[in-house]
Amino acid sequence: MSQRLSSPIIYYTLFSSPIGPIGIAATPKGLCRLSLNVPGESAFRRKLRREYRRPVIRSDARFTDLAARLRAYLSGKPVRFNTRFDLLEGTSFQQKVWRSLRRIPYGQTRSYRSVARSIGHPQSFRAVGGACGNNPVAVLIPCHRVIGADGNLGGFTGGLPIKRWLLQSETKSLRRSERDINPGRP
Repeated sequence: MSQRLSSPIIYYTLFSSPIGPIGIAATPKGLCRLSLNVPGESAFRRKLRREYRRPVIRSDARFTDLAARLRAYLSGKPVRFNTRFDLLEGTSFQQKVWRSLRRIPYGQTRSYRSVARSIGHPQSFRAVGGACGNNPVAVLIPCHRVIGADGNLGGFTGGLPIKRWLLQSETKSLRRSERDINPGRP
């Protein structure tokens, strides 16, 4: 899908993580892509060029802080991401879903139906799943925190093993924090 981004240039970086290679891309105004399981730099560059139809330039220094925060998050630490986005893609409905997902607290989940209700479209839970699948910045817009009403994981563009890993990592981190606050509790 071609996007109407505000910048003629897309900057990117790649880094390794416990869940596999991650690719990040941004304009000068903000983040436009966070991809999991990136198959390699040349494939990521091609994807960015094809999707954004802009020149792409590797710029590791531009992403130093975000990469450090992502590494901390992926090592089980609760991290606040104060990331600016430059997301001009997505329908109005998808944008509403993505805003709603950003309000799901660390370590918690919501059902697709619950997210649909929260944006005023209670019957659109399948469309919420579609919006999650089109989320351009996985993890930072935490679509992995959305599950089926029956507790089923549903889907995830990074794959269900990574979704499960992310959810378990957040839950373990919260349990560690709780033990630190209340050392006498198991």
